[in-house]
Amino acid sequence: MSMDEVRDAYDANAEDVLEMLGSEVSTADPDRAVIEPWADTVEGRILDVGSGTGRWAGHLAGLGHDIDGLEPVERLVDLARTAHPAVTFRLGAIDDLAGSDDRWAGILAWYSLIHLGPDDLPEALATLRSVLEDDGTMLMSFFSGSRLEPFDHPVTTAYRWPLPDMARALNRAGFEVISERWDGPAPHAIMLVRA
Repeated sequence: MSMDEVRDAYDANAEDVLEMLGSEVSTADPDRAVIEPWADTVEGRILDVGSGTGRWAGHLAGLGHDIDGLEPVERLVDLARTAHPAVTFRLGAIDDLAGSDDRWAGILAWYSLIHLGPDDLPEALATLRSVLEDDGTMLMSFFSGSRLEPFDHPVTTAYRWPLPDMARALNRAGFEVISERWDGPAPHAIMLVRA
């Protein structure tokens, strides 16, 4: 599935995405226990890749972090800018970062790489590595499973990546895996990596 198809699917379903995720992080959101401590370790700017409705970028900015959002869907960027006017949200995709002089000390890729299959993920990871400062960290979440396979996601096709396959892809892109977590059979996985 091309990134244009993914963007178009999210654009057509922007209101559903807003209803599903909201534009604010709930006080009961369990992901806070992972994302907030990681953000506290980042010494410098953070990039929220695939920032969607802006909920995490807005939340982390509210905690005092210097953060930018990057989102390829114009309708979601508009929603994010409305909900979090103090945060910079850029309209663009990961491949738009290729050749950029911008650098970030941390990258949050929270379920933002889930639509990338084996033909697209390596280039996206290499691009993210190119804009992450040396020794910077990336916190990412994705869907895992026992084999690499596409599945039906509420918006458009997504992929399950076995942890070893994702780790290899990250290593080839220039990342070192610091920690990983997958509580199978639930599909949700988390990796913390260093450039």
